[in-house]
Amino acid sequence: MTTPVEAAPSGDDAERIAQAADWDSRFAMHVHRPPGGEALGTAVGAAGSWLTLADGTELLDLHGQYMSMGVGHSHPRVRAALHKAVDDLGYCVDLFAHEGKGRAAKLLVEDTMEGSDWAGRVRFVASGTEAVETALMMARIYTGRQVVVTRQLAHHGWTEGAAAVSTSTINRGDYFDLPEGRVRNVVVQHAPIAPAPFCADCPLGKTPGHCKDANNTLACVRETERTIRSVGVHNVAGFITELYNAAGAYMVPPEYPAQIREMTERLGIVWIDDEVVAGVGRTGKWWAFQHYGVTPDIVVAGKGLSSSAAPVGACIISRKISDYFDTGIWTAAGSFHGHPLSVAAVAATLETVIEEDLVTHAAELGEHVRGRLTEMMSRHPSFDNFEGSGLAWILNFVDPATGRPWTPTDRWYDVTADGDTFKPSEFLTEECVKRGVLLFPFLPNSMHLGPPLTITREELDFGLDVLDEALGELDAQPTEAVDGQGH
Repeated sequence: MTTPVEAAPSGDDAERIAQAADWDSRFAMHVHRPPGGEALGTAVGAAGSWLTLADGTELLDLHGQYMSMGVGHSHPRVRAALHKAVDDLGYCVDLFAHEGKGRAAKLLVEDTMEGSDWAGRVRFVASGTEAVETALMMARIYTGRQVVVTRQLAHHGWTEGAAAVSTSTINRGDYFDLPEGRVRNVVVQHAPIAPAPFCADCPLGKTPGHCKDANNTLACVRETERTIRSVGVHNVAGFITELYNAAGAYMVPPEYPAQIREMTERLGIVWIDDEVVAGVGRTGKWWAFQHYGVTPDIVVAGKGLSSSAAPVGACIISRKISDYFDTGIWTAAGSFHGHPLSVAAVAATLETVIEEDLVTHAAELGEHVRGRLTEMMSRHPSFDNFEGSGLAWILNFVDPATGRPWTPTDRWYDVTADGDTFKPSEFLTEECVKRGVLLFPFLPNSMHLGPPLTITREELDFGLDVLDEALGELDAQPTEAVDGQGH
């Protein structure tokens, strides 16, 4: 395996790093950390699929830093592109054309679309959340309507519009986990919410294969249309989805995207496909929608778009909508939109994915992961099921003694209503870190695997071996009292 060669810093370097950690603790605003809680550690280096901490610990990044790593940490091509951008231009506002922006836009519109010419233009912004905000704004301007319908278990970002269409209980808790819970926050703004297409525990009480009507339409799609009609089609600008649902930890049923596409076209509604997590090769295709033979109106991208080497988000817009915006002046400008460093990282990332054939690599490794997880599930009673493709996987866990989730409310878990429970995702995260593998807990009974696309099979097997050991520890955990009731 290739791991960072840096040893734990010593002398002046160690003193400097300790000082920086102290300043972080005392002066930086902390998120996802309880009052007085310590950081996960002090990161001092990263290369490929590995992260190095100040004490010399090396961690295989099997989660890809919230699935943000495309071509891995500190890829030489991306680093070179950033240095060149600093030397050549440094900064200019989005009013100017420049090489990096044009190259990145061309690559997205032409080279990632597998021969389809549906895409017209790209709008670069500063983050995935900003890209969601931009997509919502564009849908409203294009249609002249105001309402955007979302789904249960969704997460689209943390700013005003993006938070309003985010419905994941876990994420909403992030905004309110403060003393007395009296903080007024944008997430309380109302957006009509359609049922999650979550087949494992259907919110409509249906079972897979027994939810279609005479026209083979899924129950969740029928209810989505009813939600839209309940607020008036004439009021609805768009419908926002994820196909690989990161916040809800599930993948949509195979019929869902085509049926959503048919419904939104028939009703004249913009379909916004949020692929901030799923895009740029993660699922074994350039874009998740390409698995289903459909095209959205707007694709939202971020995270792996630049391998997170520089902050960036993008909206890839259909020809029809981009042609409409070409007819006038749109003054939605931002200081960092189309920033030379950001788009240089995007272009370098996309060119690396193409030249190293990382989409195929992810697809092939995905089949290897499927085989390994199938074998693990047969041996570990706590490992209930999994789904995924490429390097985007969701693992689900149960109490081996009862076969039921440790946290009964599962994806609808809310600490305010449900209190504290045993969370296997947190337990497995801690066990894996002890053995040199970095994962992050999210939902209580589920976990994501999303390493960089450049991970080798050897590295992947090391990570899966560690997970296998951790599952053995989970199997041995005492049974928790659960009532088996979901919400």
